[in-house]
Amino acid sequence: MTRPEETTTAILAFLALFFAAAADAAPRTYTISPDGKNAASFRIDDAIERIDGTTTKVSGSVVADAENAAASTVDLRVELASLDTGISLRNQHVRERFLETSKYPYARFKSVGVKAPSTAIAPNNPADIDVTGDFTMHGVTKRITVPVRVVVIPESDLTKSTRGPGDWIHATATFSVRLADYDVHVPDTFLVNTADPIPVRIDVFANAR
Repeated sequence: MTRPEETTTAILAFLALFFAAAADAAPRTYTISPDGKNAASFRIDDAIERIDGTTTKVSGSVVADAENAAASTVDLRVELASLDTGISLRNQHVRERFLETSKYPYARFKSVGVKAPSTAIAPNNPADIDVTGDFTMHGVTKRITVPVRVVVIPESDLTKSTRGPGDWIHATATFSVRLADYDVHVPDTFLVNTADPIPVRIDVFANAR
């Protein structure tokens, strides 16, 4: 016959395990730092030359639970005033004349919903999700859906030596924007059709400690 103290001990042990599991399954906040490890890039083709630009000034956060990826949220900010096209004069044109970064220094994406697999995302295995959110650039906000490939990377000796302590999420996304949709006007000296889609690529590592 089970003694009352044994029953109490078993209940307490069960509750401890339950709450520990719940804590492990809770969403975690992963931080994206503008530390040179993250990048946003674009490509513009005009009639004379191809313009490739990039910046490592990417910051933000991801709130995620690998057990329920559809409940994740993303808030990403890109510093447009640091875009580099490889030529200083062209940088000035892109920043000051195209994007007017003195008035609109950042582009931002803030999610409103995530379409993801119903099963948990396994560690170190890429998963494809669709993230819908509000993208703001040049003072204009448009709702877009972005395909994203994510990898959840638990802390290991390798990640600690190459990336730093803590768990990581690696996310890559490629989507297109049209300058005309964001009221970006290009001087006639640049033979750029603002109605053409411009491919944008985001490659970020987010960290939770």
